[in-house]
Amino acid sequence: MIKDLDVEMEKGNVGSIIVFGDSTVGNPDLRYVAGTSLPRGGIFLKRRSNDPTLIVSNIDVGSARQGKVRDIKTYSDFGYERIASNFDRDEARIRFYQKIMKDEGLHGPTILAGRNDVSNTLHLIDGLRRKGVKIIGEKSPTIVETARETKDRWEIERLRVLGKKTIRVVEDTLRFLRGARVNGKRVSYRSRPLSVGMVKRVIGRSLSEQSLVAPEDTIFAPGRGSSDPHYRGEDEDVIRAGEPIVFDIFPSEPDGYWHDCTRTYLFGSPPRKVKEMYDAVLEVQTSALDMVKEQVPCKEMMANACKIFERKGYPTARQLVKGNKEARTRGFMHGLGHGIGLTIGERPYLSLYGKDHLRKGSVVTIEPGLYEPRWGGVRIEDIVVVGSPSENITPLAKDIEL
Repeated sequence: MIKDLDVEMEKGNVGSIIVFGDSTVGNPDLRYVAGTSLPRGGIFLKRRSNDPTLIVSNIDVGSARQGKVRDIKTYSDFGYERIASNFDRDEARIRFYQKIMKDEGLHGPTILAGRNDVSNTLHLIDGLRRKGVKIIGEKSPTIVETARETKDRWEIERLRVLGKKTIRVVEDTLRFLRGARVNGKRVSYRSRPLSVGMVKRVIGRSLSEQSLVAPEDTIFAPGRGSSDPHYRGEDEDVIRAGEPIVFDIFPSEPDGYWHDCTRTYLFGSPPRKVKEMYDAVLEVQTSALDMVKEQVPCKEMMANACKIFERKGYPTARQLVKGNKEARTRGFMHGLGHGIGLTIGERPYLSLYGKDHLRKGSVVTIEPGLYEPRWGGVRIEDIVVVGSPSENITPLAKDIEL
């Protein structure tokens, strides 16, 4: 939560923090602390135990005022134009940050944060250090990452709304799919073979109607292709009855929060091997959902998932350590889940070696899967808010048969 910044700064003996960037697009840390979208970016300043300041261009003041920071200033307030006219671009930038820090009273060990070009950021850090500013680095999780890990109430409500919109997209897609005709292995829509491209056009229209975007596309992977967890499905791929379809949709608001939902579908009756995989995945997910409670170690959840799958004879990711090469391409080969918010994947990570514990207000995916190159994959994914009790915000049926 944003209020945790002071607590984390105290823990790390950090005097000040600066979060900056040329835009909030692709910069979740700046988007988070600003609490709004800033097309031209800005500079967020915070001294420990003091209210923050947000500095933006003159034309972005209106956008900045829609966010969470009350103290809004502009580059002009700090004489940016005069500095820029007297020095080359790189030196002007260093001197501008130096002036901001002096005028705002930033002192003590200072952290620069935000997802920016590494080379330019290092150049800025070197320049400030030469002028006597004490810039320090951070290990992961950083102060802002830790704050982002637990969500404020308004963030959770926003994620709920986003989940409802995503489910509407899935339901629109299912209505389209149920309008297809099955004749043996052949699946057709209006006398044409049903293809991934036809389905994705429906998904795209529905996303637009819900004011959502899909920056990283959508996975609609039929048949053997679904055995690759991140195979997205090509437009020309033909959908056939009796073959699993992994439908993983992960849309976002424009420059905002993300959702992530996966279901596995199939035309006709599932072959025995696919049904066994599906039942195993559903059992593991049900068990994992029951474990979502405050302070549960994430690695214990992953270990429990592996244990259930291994007991049923499927390879898992933890067997890779023992040299099981089969586990590279089949079985349960990825983590159980991850946090979600302003990025599609963030802390906490439900992995074998993670040190995270579930915290109240964390929002995580639970997404076990099984993959078999000979006939395809199965994955089921929900999003859960950690609390007392925890809340599943993906109320979507888990029926495999269309």
